Amino acid sequence: EFLEKNSLKNEEELRKNLEINLKSQFENGLKQIEKKELMDTLDLEHQFDLPQGIIDQEFNDIWHRLEHAKKDGKLDDDDKKLNDDQLKKRYEKISKRRVKLAILLQHIAKENKISVEEKEISNGMMAYASQYPGQEKQIIEYFKNNPSSIETIRGPILEEKVIETVISAANVNKIIVSKDDYEKLEKKT
Repeated sequence: EFLEKNSLKNEEELRKNLEINLKSQFENGLKQIEKKELMDTLDLEHQFDLPQGIIDQEFNDIWHRLEHAKKDGKLDDDDKKLNDDQLKKRYEKISKRRVKLAILLQHIAKENKISVEEKEISNGMMAYASQYPGQEKQIIEYFKNNPSSIETIRGPILEEKVIETVISAANVNKIIVSKDDYEKLEKKT
């Protein structure tokens, strides 16, 4: 009955689908860990003055979202343990890191002539809109009527392309990790 409801021929097809799904989840998790490690390395290895106005804007954006999360009772568990001064210190540090990494990624993109094509932006807008079934038209219209909002699509695409470029140029040691090792790595990261 379960197989029929899910359009599966037999248990073997179910097993294969589960295996593919699990592999995909682990690969995506490893990509996220790899990205975090790269960002940590970029952050540690580069020191330069940051534009205070952009840091302030980034902090204010984060703080605004944090205030809404507080009101809605959706504050992260680790943030709930901190008072406002501790939260401000945490998010000032995060703001500086985000601005620094954004500047570095833009620099790497420029140096390597990495750009985002219109087709990639269109695909990104469609993927974003598909996350809100029934509202796709309104979301696409919003992007068309608010050109600056397209940066919410372009930014992550450019970031991903820069990360792929950096990683492809790096000396990477690939290792096979067990499920337990993966979980330890994920927890550490």
